[in-house]
Amino acid sequence: MILAIETSTQVCSVALGQSPEEITEKRIQGKGVHSEYTFTFVRDLLEKYKTGISGLEAILFSNGPGSYTGLRIGAAAIKGLLFRQEVPFYTLPTLFSFAVPFIDSGSVVIHAVIDARRQHLYYQRVEKDSDDALHLSKPAVCEIAGLEKEINKGDVIIGTGWDRMNPAVTGGTASHGTEAISARNLIQGWNHPLVRPHFIKTNVETFEPEYLTMSQVNNTNFG
Repeated sequence: MILAIETSTQVCSVALGQSPEEITEKRIQGKGVHSEYTFTFVRDLLEKYKTGISGLEAILFSNGPGSYTGLRIGAAAIKGLLFRQEVPFYTLPTLFSFAVPFIDSGSVVIHAVIDARRQHLYYQRVEKDSDDALHLSKPAVCEIAGLEKEINKGDVIIGTGWDRMNPAVTGGTASHGTEAISARNLIQGWNHPLVRPHFIKTNVETFEPEYLTMSQVNNTNFG
């Protein structure tokens, strides 16, 4: 069984399963929910499947960028769960994880975003070409006005804050909000041959999430 945790936004999602067809998720959305529900969801799912941490194949974590508080709580939960355990721990960039459910939609450009306040969004572009190869930009903090120039009709936008963009730009896209943010995406990616190589095996004792800050604003990296 695989345990997956997603706490990078106001969505707190924990999923347990082996394959995309066999996943159970516990999920809640709201301000400050992570500290109350992350451990509770993990406990409930482990009890439901009558297993413990030592019986897991791996733990997966969406490791940022995103909410500092959410990521910190998620990371602390995992450090607690894996204390004196030998279960492998893997991370996947949060924005890339958002894109996972949509990469099999043919040749598609996916714009994964998280609200970064002011006039900015955390952003990563994920594109699958006609040869079924994935091309990823580096996660960056981008001005909304600059990002709008990169979006074309038929693209996919997924995440939070995209509704702050000009409706004339987003109107011709397939747009998905927090309803599509889920720890399920991590397990789905774990089982996807194009995504699995992007998971990074991580030392839980030294692990720190990827906190992008406004000092790292990058308005030009859309490649």
